Amino acid sequence: MASDDEGPKFNRRGRLGRFMKLGGMAASVTGSAMAERLTRAWRPEEAREEALRATMVGNAQKMVRAMGELKGAAMKVGQMLSVVPDQVPEEVRQELAALQKDTPPMSYELVAAQFEAGTGTPLRDAFAYFDPEPIGAASIGQVHRARTFDGTEVAVKVQYPGILDTLDSDLKNLGILIQTGRMLADKERLDAFMAEIRRGILEEADYAHEAENLETFGERFSAFEGVVVPRVVRDFTSDTVLTMGYLEGEKLDQAIEKLDQPARDEACLRFARLVIWSFHEQQMLHADPHPGNFLHMPDGRLGLLDFGCVRTYDPKFTDGWLKVIVAKWRHEKDHLRELFDELGYAPMKGSKGLTNQQLHELTDITTAPFLYDREFDWGAWKPRPALEAFAKANLAVLQYASPPEAIFYFRVSAGVWGLLTRAGVKANFHRIAREVAERRGLL
Repeated sequence: MASDDEGPKFNRRGRLGRFMKLGGMAASVTGSAMAERLTRAWRPEEAREEALRATMVGNAQKMVRAMGELKGAAMKVGQMLSVVPDQVPEEVRQELAALQKDTPPMSYELVAAQFEAGTGTPLRDAFAYFDPEPIGAASIGQVHRARTFDGTEVAVKVQYPGILDTLDSDLKNLGILIQTGRMLADKERLDAFMAEIRRGILEEADYAHEAENLETFGERFSAFEGVVVPRVVRDFTSDTVLTMGYLEGEKLDQAIEKLDQPARDEACLRFARLVIWSFHEQQMLHADPHPGNFLHMPDGRLGLLDFGCVRTYDPKFTDGWLKVIVAKWRHEKDHLRELFDELGYAPMKGSKGLTNQQLHELTDITTAPFLYDREFDWGAWKPRPALEAFAKANLAVLQYASPPEAIFYFRVSAGVWGLLTRAGVKANFHRIAREVAERRGLL
């Protein structure tokens, strides 16, 4: 058995050490931001923007170093931030995108020990070939390419030792760091949100559960043309090891940069249509939308990876979002509050929430891609200024809380939005939404 010294750095940190690391990162980032603000007035106008940019990049680099070393839940938070355009500055997003790339891996000896502990089979007896260099090292485990004795090319995901304890520790520490939020939010609702986040992240560490998700999605998605889900190799799969068919391809966000616009539009539309179909017609979501989980394959098909974080929904919830858009099409703004209440939105204590008129103005911004029967330019869509202006003029929006089950739906929506925006996709999304609404019997 390999010693602890051969493992990733996070394996040698207890909860207190990880909390100190997170706290130290927060203090350092806050301090540098305050220093930049204090000295801003003394700089020439032309130097202020450059100083602000340098501070943001420096702070993002600190976050990447800390989150990449800690892995676990801290790294997952950084990955989530990196896929959301127009919510964090581009310089910061680029630095956080490093968390999608390779991070310090386990040694080959530790991988072999973890594989045997998880499957009961020595690595040398399972594979004719096993690449000791990982093809990916992420927040919960790392992936190696291998070949079985019958010649099948496979990907083997091996979990970091002690990661469950690490995730639990991070979630508790992150909960402590946001305790001040209890002064602003309803305690029960905040607890429900944290429970949903906790459930989603901890499920990602259960590879047996992920194998079941792979098989379920593989069966469902076989009906969707141009999409591939890898097959599970059950003989070498357990709670901590997942072996599946190897998919050849390039990360979707990297691939689209090399495609001409028509091919880029086709690839991104396939991705968007898949998410829309999955959520609204299958009531299930692959809920980890960071770019490394989607491959553009040589034949143009879309390969899906990493099914640890999956969510299923009640049809009333998935149809509820379509009903909001249908109400917008029909100019029935007087029903919007009722529809949002049915979705599970609720005013916090002491608040009445949003009125029909306020929701009408808000949905004019958030559902813009689907409102009109014309081509929509995602690259030109910049909703953040309008959302900020709306929030300033309507403070009640901060007291009208979304339902906990919407967390991962919003996470996926942000990922899709990010890809379409960066790719500059132009397409008629009104017609896509209308087709789905008709199939669901809402029109």
